[in-house]
Amino acid sequence: MATKRRIFSKMQLITLNFEPMNLLHYNTSKQILEPSVITVGSFDGVHLGHQALFDKMNDYAKMNHCKTVVVTFNPHPQEVLQNKPDFFLINSFEQVLQLFEKFGMDTTYTIPFSEEFSKKTATQFFEEDIFSKFNVKAVFLGPNHHFGKQREGDADTLHRICEKRNIEVVVLQKYKIDNVEVSSTLIRKYLKEKDFQNAEKLMGHNIYSG
Repeated sequence: MATKRRIFSKMQLITLNFEPMNLLHYNTSKQILEPSVITVGSFDGVHLGHQALFDKMNDYAKMNHCKTVVVTFNPHPQEVLQNKPDFFLINSFEQVLQLFEKFGMDTTYTIPFSEEFSKKTATQFFEEDIFSKFNVKAVFLGPNHHFGKQREGDADTLHRICEKRNIEVVVLQKYKIDNVEVSSTLIRKYLKEKDFQNAEKLMGHNIYSG
């Protein structure tokens, strides 16, 4: 049965209607045997580009009788690798989870990112950490997505990994508003400039309090 949850912020009160989301942790031995459509990323800000990706996943899941799965990282990889000195989180991890739930994801699988984990190759990551847990039927990715050791993996890599398993790969085009590409990096720029109006325009939701 669908439940209601209220999320409080300094700006507004929102009532969300959703089915409770399943949360899986990295060290779980549980496997999801139901067919799944998955995506992988940090999704900081859960902006309109991310939401468009989730919409496409939900459509695919309904048509193909799949569950939707987000594979994400906590802490954020940039918090560990620290190769972007101006980096900061747009949302807390708890807020990101709430937004995953709001936008219809059935399961979130959280991986504790570390320097050791960052050394996994793209193939190791999918074989050891994704395919061993989920019955994957399709993988959805945003544009310019990279994964694995030194960001070696891209859409072509994923096509090669998935082809032998007969797994569909869907790569979305860049999401733009007024001919401006929506990205977490641009949202951080607006937030640093205290341009909350443009930041929220790209996010498609208000900036939740911490």
